[in-house]
Amino acid sequence: MLYKSKRENSQVSDLATPEEFSPELSGKRLSVVGEVMLDVLTKAITATSTKYDCSYSRAVLPWAWIKNALLLLVRSKDHEWLTIRHAGNDLVIGIGDVPVRFFIDDHTKPRKARVLSPTEGEAGQLPLDFGTQPDTTPALWRFIVERALTDIDENRVFFVGYNVIGEIVAKWQFTESVRAFRSTDNDIPAAAHLDPISLTPIFGDERVEAEGGLEPHISSKEIDNERRAG
Repeated sequence: MLYKSKRENSQVSDLATPEEFSPELSGKRLSVVGEVMLDVLTKAITATSTKYDCSYSRAVLPWAWIKNALLLLVRSKDHEWLTIRHAGNDLVIGIGDVPVRFFIDDHTKPRKARVLSPTEGEAGQLPLDFGTQPDTTPALWRFIVERALTDIDENRVFFVGYNVIGEIVAKWQFTESVRAFRSTDNDIPAAAHLDPISLTPIFGDERVEAEGGLEPHISSKEIDNERRAG
């Protein structure tokens, strides 16, 4: 069991990345899971925006949908590095050989006790030296889903490594803006094909004419001759 430190967590910009502690926790792998979680969260929030919803339904449905989405993602067999380590309500997935749980919470000040304290189902998946690691080493790995608090905020997913006293020692983040960028960046439309424009050099009173474009230029001498003929 982890004990939450009474001193503030060290939230500094130079926190280690998860991959620095385990090559299994690459940003590419975390993005696969994080993107699914954000997509399902967005759909669940929309689905619970009716007059029949309350704080309970708005809290439970996103959690249930994300849990089931992770189960389906693993069972799809699209990612050989992703497994189910424990299939109960306290779902534990495996990223490589690393056991991971997810929560909808605040990653800096989690309210749910199990963020920092493993269940019996999870404890059986943890290494034998759990609880004895140094303060600089993550003891528990968590996906923490954070809902936007205001209209100008965005939903976010954090992948956090907590040490034995509940401090954050590693962190990775995935946001909706990152997801949008990845989506547009992977679907860049092909450049439109334009037929070549036929151009002729400009000499004196002559004028460039594009096909179907400008009318031929009439010189002032030609205009005078037309007036005399009329």
